[in-house]
Amino acid sequence: MARMSVEILDDDEEADIAGFMLEACGIDSPDFYRNERILTRENFEKNYDVLERMVQVRHFIRAPYFVIGYFALLTGAKISEELRQDILEAAKWEHEEGYWEDEGFALKRRIYLEDFQEKIQIHKAGQKLHAASFKYSEKGFMDSKVVVGINQFKNYCDYGKIQDIKHVNLDGWGLISIPQEVFELTNLKSLSLEFNELTEIPDEISNLVSLKHLHLDYNSLETLPESIGKLLSLKSFSIIHNNIAHLPESIKYLNNLKYVYVRGTKINQVPEFLNNAELDKLNKTIYL
Repeated sequence: MARMSVEILDDDEEADIAGFMLEACGIDSPDFYRNERILTRENFEKNYDVLERMVQVRHFIRAPYFVIGYFALLTGAKISEELRQDILEAAKWEHEEGYWEDEGFALKRRIYLEDFQEKIQIHKAGQKLHAASFKYSEKGFMDSKVVVGINQFKNYCDYGKIQDIKHVNLDGWGLISIPQEVFELTNLKSLSLEFNELTEIPDEISNLVSLKHLHLDYNSLETLPESIGKLLSLKSFSIIHNNIAHLPESIKYLNNLKYVYVRGTKINQVPEFLNNAELDKLNKTIYL
């Protein structure tokens, strides 16, 4: 079994099945991996019977249930209750417990599946969720400094453990705003809010003085606040597939910032305040 990470679609068998399902929807796999939003609810539901049959003929393996569940979350498409239960059964950790030799990898995989199951459980037609995207080392999970999912985050807040958190992953929960408690995390090292419905980032983002990595891919952002320029520890941030046309000029003052990812935005050239000479001098890279 060639699994490259704990995530769905990052496995040979799942990738092959995803390719077949995307082809049935008239979508090329490379185009999908460049922009997952090209798979829409209308497209999924129009081809639902075909996709469900593709799962049924492979009912003896778990991979098809992972893939169709992933696509259902992504698109907010309607699925049958029977299929939902089959996906939940396929995603049970008991099917893999004891299989993975690497203890850290196994822990990440279990947490990933729990997050996926929780989203499948609450999934409903018209609501776009998404499986989480993991970016953390096994050590972070072993030290219990990584929080994945809105419910785990709320539990940390309720039990007064919020300042213990070093990494927060709230990917794919359909959030329209960032939980206010996030801005209290002055020790936070990374924050991932990918695949939500965010339309703005408040100025309070500047409170996260220890933040090194900020992931905002696949939201509905049109601007970023100048207060990002106060995140002096920031090493990278990503705004892939948003509606942003301009980067805040304040980022030129972030001496530790090395990487900015803007693919799929309205930014198609390096900003004038960060010309090539300036980028070389500041050792920054902007990925268009």
